[in-house]
Amino acid sequence: MRVLLFLKNECRQSFKILCSLAFILALALAIATAIGQTERMIKSSSAKAAEQFDILVGAKGSRTSLLLSTVYLRDEMVSLTPASVLTLLNGYKGVKWSAPLAFGDRVDDSPLVGTTRSFITLGESRQLKQGRVFATRHEAVAGVHSGLEIGQTVFPHHGRIAGVGHKHDSGFKVVGLLPETGTPWDRAVLVPIEAIWAMHEKDGGLQEPKLESWLTQGQFEKLPGFSAIAVKPVSISDAYKIRQLLSSASAQDARGQSVNLMAIFTGEVLVELYATLDSAMVAFEWFAASSVMISLLAVLITGFILGELRKPQFLQLRTMGAPRSYVMQVVWLLIMSVVASGVIIGMVGGYGLAQIAAIVIGQDTGIAMTPSVGLDEVKVGMLTLGLGAVFALFPAIKIGRSQLR
Repeated sequence: MRVLLFLKNECRQSFKILCSLAFILALALAIATAIGQTERMIKSSSAKAAEQFDILVGAKGSRTSLLLSTVYLRDEMVSLTPASVLTLLNGYKGVKWSAPLAFGDRVDDSPLVGTTRSFITLGESRQLKQGRVFATRHEAVAGVHSGLEIGQTVFPHHGRIAGVGHKHDSGFKVVGLLPETGTPWDRAVLVPIEAIWAMHEKDGGLQEPKLESWLTQGQFEKLPGFSAIAVKPVSISDAYKIRQLLSSASAQDARGQSVNLMAIFTGEVLVELYATLDSAMVAFEWFAASSVMISLLAVLITGFILGELRKPQFLQLRTMGAPRSYVMQVVWLLIMSVVASGVIIGMVGGYGLAQIAAIVIGQDTGIAMTPSVGLDEVKVGMLTLGLGAVFALFPAIKIGRSQLR
């Protein structure tokens, strides 16, 4: 009890110094744990966002650009995929459903995407949150976070930058809302792909027949093409067959030119991106670990300094009959109070920093992100406590062995 009373008195006298040390250690530990939480959060959330895209088909080029433009609706340059590819996919028995996608314009801050019923319903496996699928060229289905409501009419504009570009004359009436997915598609506005083509035709565009009618008639020369095609295979073996088939194939576009194709598994491309992310995160993790070690060393040095400053008091205790172990306990507990406070505040602060990162990244990407404290963060906290306990022994032993004079 006397040890705790003396410790309480010492903490009161050195309150500002101890709080400063605890804050420095907490800040370093918060950064270290936030980095791990943010990395794990980005990987899990981005992988979840890609779940509805098993295979992406596009013109041969950058696999990463195809993934980013389609799954995450990022502004990437992709070449047009000939419309005849869709007929090839529809005729293959290993395809459960396939849907073309066309990007380019916006409705305020929301990306405008041309597609078909198959994508909206995911092959009739998804129900809308409200309303129905578009039935005419001037109807739209909006994402739940697009800020649009059923019955509202919107006018898209050219270009992919909000507020920049001439507005189209034809509008779209929102007739349905997609369920929340936690992906950038929650902000999108989906319209019939024929409407996208018609808006960009100089002479007023294509006539009323729908995409399916053109494909049935084989009139591919009238179709400008797609940005990408989303494909849902029947089985895993079918997925590999589709990729092999299209990765070595080519098709003619509307100008009669041959276009080489590629089919990618979104999971494989994500793994490649994660490998790049891991390489970058190693540097951050080393930086964070170094910060924690430097903070612990600062606590250790301060323990020596405080011990020297309080040496007269400790010697007086020894003179009064206090054993060396008593002095060692006081010094060790004094330093460990700083370490323990820093670890607790740092763990809480790390979670707070990860929450801030989730909000910032989520607002930028449209991907719902939720950080969580995992086993790795607990290990870092326990390791810091353990190292602090060991480091605290050095000043405790040195001061405890001080000779009486």
